Amino acid sequence: MTREEILALCNKAHDVGSVKHADFVDYIVVLESRRKVGNEWQTVEHGYMAVDGKLAMANDDHRKQGKRLDFSDPKILADTPEQLTLQVTITSEIYGTRHGIATSRKKSGTPAEKQFSWEVAETSAIGRALAAMGYGLLPGAGLASAEDMLRAQTANGQANGNGNGNGARSCSIHQAVLEPHGKGWAHRLKSGAWCYGANNNATPPARTTTAKPRASAPQTVTPDAASTSTQP
Repeated sequence: MTREEILALCNKAHDVGSVKHADFVDYIVVLESRRKVGNEWQTVEHGYMAVDGKLAMANDDHRKQGKRLDFSDPKILADTPEQLTLQVTITSEIYGTRHGIATSRKKSGTPAEKQFSWEVAETSAIGRALAAMGYGLLPGAGLASAEDMLRAQTANGQANGNGNGNGARSCSIHQAVLEPHGKGWAHRLKSGAWCYGANNNATPPARTTTAKPRASAPQTVTPDAASTSTQP
């Protein structure tokens, strides 16, 4: 997506109180999803707002209207060796109460989930609660934040990074999609070199010196496992 296309996407989203999504366009991350139609793969782009963008929108909105916005301490819903699930409740003088629920996968998740399970789950839950209020709720994005989709992409890339299966293939180092290249899967760096990803076991093809640099490929998206619910 170009910046103009991202702005057009933001303008399709409903304003929230005194703020507009277009004023927070710099917080939008564009990610790719790939789907097979017949014998061909098609690429669809979606824009997702980062959690800090949703927070910026919410704080700006409440400051302009002179209203309170309160965040509760996270509530532990599940804490096992496999996962940590937290619930965060947000109360607005304008919009009432919403809560977000998110899970960190301690064993099967990304390195960030394994090392910082509390921080990841809390941030994701905050983002989902804010989305339930309308902040960062872009067409086609659902309640997920950009961070949720990147984690899901990385985890799926770890499971399918060897080129097998139907999931997304991604580089966990550069957070980029792996595309077919030679006999394997890779993405182009800005230097023009090919990166095969930390979790990609495909054999690199013979190195060439004629490739011209181009921008890194967008990133592939898969659904996040966390969920969010709202209260009136």
